[in-house]
Amino acid sequence: MVSIKQLTDSNIPSSQMTLVFESRMLWRDLVTWLQAYLASVFAGFGNQDSIEVKLKEVATKFGNVLSTVFGGEVGEQYITLINNWINTFKLLVDAQMNDDVNTVNEYTNQLYENINQISVLLSAVNPFWTESEWKALLYRFNEMMIEQLSAYLYKEYTRNIESFDRILNLTSIIGNYYSRGLLNYLAYSR
Repeated sequence: MVSIKQLTDSNIPSSQMTLVFESRMLWRDLVTWLQAYLASVFAGFGNQDSIEVKLKEVATKFGNVLSTVFGGEVGEQYITLINNWINTFKLLVDAQMNDDVNTVNEYTNQLYENINQISVLLSAVNPFWTESEWKALLYRFNEMMIEQLSAYLYKEYTRNIESFDRILNLTSIIGNYYSRGLLNYLAYSR
């Protein structure tokens, strides 16, 4: 863990420090908007397009953080990967609702492949992040989002609330790993 003295001595610009600290909340934002998407789909609210705009905004914010620290190409790659994950998740929702087992399996596999690609990208650009840790965290994220989807599908409302609470806790862990890696990179790569 980086101490305050190390951060002070590292000459990290305050704008980057603010960006890093705010960026840890992006994981919670992502889950919140995914939850809103599921609620909208299963309740028939008809506001999925507005929620999709918010999901794309979160993806863009992630990309902006990564662009600031690692360069524009990394940010763009991440935006593409996270948007692919979001789009595949939406397709999985549709397949689940249509009870299409083969398509559900296909999209589930695609979600995990996308997580593998995200893990490779993040670990390649930052020596303070490991592919295995990202896979462990993001596989758990996938599992919990699929559990969330199933709870909606089967109208298990208590399970839904419990699942959402667990995934919010996981986003804190992911956000901490993410921001700690960014801070270490900025502190030690100068």
